[in-house]
Amino acid sequence: MEPSNSPDDRPANRLGNLTGQLSPDDLITLNEEIAAMARAGLPLDQGLAAMAHEMGSGRLQRATSEIANDLRSGMTLPEALGRQAGRVPDFYPALVSVAVRSGRVSEILATLTVYARSITDLRSTVFGAIFYPSVVLAFSFVLFGFVSWKIIPQFERIFADFGLDLPIITQIAIQIGRHPMEFVLVPPLTIVIAISLAKLSLRGTETGRRAWTRFVYSMPLVGTLVRSARLAAFSDLLAILVDHAMPLPEAFRLAGKASSDPLMASAAVYVEQDLCDGKTLGEALRTRRLVPELIAWMTGLGERRGNLSQSLHQAAQVYRRQVEMRAAMLRSVLPPFLILGTAAVLVGFFALSMFLPLIKLLAELSG
Repeated sequence: MEPSNSPDDRPANRLGNLTGQLSPDDLITLNEEIAAMARAGLPLDQGLAAMAHEMGSGRLQRATSEIANDLRSGMTLPEALGRQAGRVPDFYPALVSVAVRSGRVSEILATLTVYARSITDLRSTVFGAIFYPSVVLAFSFVLFGFVSWKIIPQFERIFADFGLDLPIITQIAIQIGRHPMEFVLVPPLTIVIAISLAKLSLRGTETGRRAWTRFVYSMPLVGTLVRSARLAAFSDLLAILVDHAMPLPEAFRLAGKASSDPLMASAAVYVEQDLCDGKTLGEALRTRRLVPELIAWMTGLGERRGNLSQSLHQAAQVYRRQVEMRAAMLRSVLPPFLILGTAAVLVGFFALSMFLPLIKLLAELSG
């Protein structure tokens, strides 16, 4: 029985699109439960219904309940998962269909769990690498604001009492102290709001999403880190699909659709077409520039030698090591530079602007 594609016959699909995709942790939970029931030979419809009953409300509970209802109505597991489009990735029902046909459901689902955990680990690595420098930068602005709000006005009163002829740098510092919100808080907030609005407006179209991705990749350190993490996830998923005998063009299509990189997803479509037209994988990757030259060479060599999945796993390892190295660099190198930069601004600007008039005053009094 094939699931219908008409909107009226696919309410779960529409609801899935409205409620958003399951998080990696939710997908791991659902996947592990299905794998455990398959290993134990338990009926999936009853097991998933019982599991959904014990869950609190949320996307995972709704998805689990709907899958159980679809299985109870006579659908196969791949068909039931296919009706969760928008909640589960497109590759998930396709790979489960391969698992059902080959009779290796628990084994293939275990592989998917490992993949989902690796994605979670990569995201945690990227987040951790960016979080610490962001905290240091935020602390710098707080310290900058405190000096502007509390300390500079004290010096301003001292200068006014003595009627000093103030240098330009001191006058600028006093203006900042009089209007700390406008000079300290408003500029970074304006930048953050402008970037957020630009991201929202660009994400509305495919061209805009590609432009935003190119902007992210152009950022020093962070851009390369994010791109390496996405390439590692793409290579890993593609290797898993190839491991389980999925046709290479279809594997590229599903891996591209699962990617969070619109540039990669677009290139994967063209690579799929090139493979269908008879090109080798190495030629297609070089033509579409989906991956760097080294990885294109590795996968092309793996295809010729008959060990493509192994080459793809090795490529994923290369990217994963790049993520770890760049994350370590961000955590260890960037914060000291931010601290030094903050100290340079506070000491070089405020100290000079505040103490130069005092030194001049002391010189006049001693003379």
